[in-house]
Amino acid sequence: MQDKPFNDEGGSGFHLHFSTVSQRGPKPLVTGRPYAGDVKTLDRQAQILEAVLRLLARHGIAGLSIRAVAREAGVALGLVNYYYDDKTSLIRAALQRIGEQDLALLDADELLAPTDQLRNVLRRIAEPEFLTTEYLSLRLQLWSLAPAHPDFERINTGAQKGYRARLATLIRSARPELTRAECARRAADIDVLQNGLWLTALLGLDRASVRRCVARCEEIALT
Repeated sequence: MQDKPFNDEGGSGFHLHFSTVSQRGPKPLVTGRPYAGDVKTLDRQAQILEAVLRLLARHGIAGLSIRAVAREAGVALGLVNYYYDDKTSLIRAALQRIGEQDLALLDADELLAPTDQLRNVLRRIAEPEFLTTEYLSLRLQLWSLAPAHPDFERINTGAQKGYRARLATLIRSARPELTRAECARRAADIDVLQNGLWLTALLGLDRASVRRCVARCEEIALT
């Protein structure tokens, strides 16, 4: 079945290829410049984490196990065990990956003026691949993991702080007359609106509502 993007009637498609999101440029899971022998390792780890994300989106934490991940990824059970010790380490890696992808949403085109850079990054969250049922279900599952383990809470909190800090930097570049504290406040308000958009989109939003939410984010950032 083909992916169905969010539509104007308020529905949203089910399938999302998570590799589509990764094309936005999140940093590799293994840091440093890979040598030739590392390329296959990176591909295998990415394949395993794609499977983790799909399983979390469909079944939540209850549907996640080393065996289920191996089956979903189409790799040997021993390979998953080689990279990840247990279910907790799998979830930890998945949370870190999503955090990296969130920061990548704020990667700005340096050829544009600061105001245009900011407008572009604020509009990205409303692109069709981020408004599918599977992706939004994944976000909900990942947010709900914080109480389950201290590491999950720490990663979620750190990712939120990093996102808001980078967004505040973009706001200050576009509005240099604002104080750092004011930019941070605006970034926090925008983050709340964006998360609300994603959560509410699970219930169905029409395209006009999405546009109004994005416009409100731009208004908060730039006026």
